[in-house]
This record gives sequence, structure tokens and C-alpha cells, in this order.
Amino acid sequence: MDTIFDNLKTVILQQQQQIKLLADKLEQLELGGAGSGNATISDYESNKRYKRNVLLVDPATDVLYRAVREFTSVTVEADCNNGNLKLVGFESQIVTFNNDPTQAQLNVIPDDTLVAVYSASDTPYQPPSEE
Repeated sequence: MDTIFDNLKTVILQQQQQIKLLADKLEQLELGGAGSGNATISDYESNKRYKRNVLLVDPATDVLYRAVREFTSVTVEADCNNGNLKLVGFESQIVTFNNDPTQAQLNVIPDDTLVAVYSASDTPYQPPSEE
């Protein structure tokens, strides 16, 4: 009976060592996100330095962006115009602009996205009346 318990104790100790090795390796991994090993979404702030691939939400509109390069923020609109921010989750969707988009703005929009340019001074669409 002692042999069975000795064998069981040996197996448990080996498993503990393997679990410790795995835990140590997992702690050494840097998993995506904001460059600090954790994937977080932060509120966008002006005059702040952002690293590439940081996820930022415009607190005024709740629209999510990804930093495509390291930059110091100005405003969401200026950073989009300068090609520093890319819309997240707009694949196969519609993106609207109230002015002609710059090439930098178009470069950061995902493929297969419809771009619509509108003007507030345009005559609003009136559907035909049903008579």
C-alpha cells in the first residue's frame, strides 16, 4: 500500500512541476493589445502619445478606432485625416464624410467599404408620396 501512495505522490509532484513550467511560460508571453501585454480599449484623449495598435474609443461618438502608427494625438478628426487612426469594424459597411475624404482617410478605411460623401446643404431626399 505504501508503494501506491509513493507512486501517487510522485505523479502529483511531477504534475505540479509541469503546471509551474507552463505558468512561467504564460507569464513571459506578451499578448496583443496596447503594447503592454493586455488588450484594453481606452477613451481617446488629445495631446497624448499613443502606440501602434492601441484601441481607442471617441467618447463623444462611441466609435472605435485603432492607432495605425505611433503618434501624438490632436483630435479624433485630425488624427483620422492624418491617417493615424483607422476605423474598427467597418468592413462591408458604409462610412460617411461631410467633405471630400483625403487620400490618408481613404487609405485607413478597410477594403470593401462604401464611402458616401454628403453635404448638409444638399436638398434632402424626399421619397415619392404614396397616393
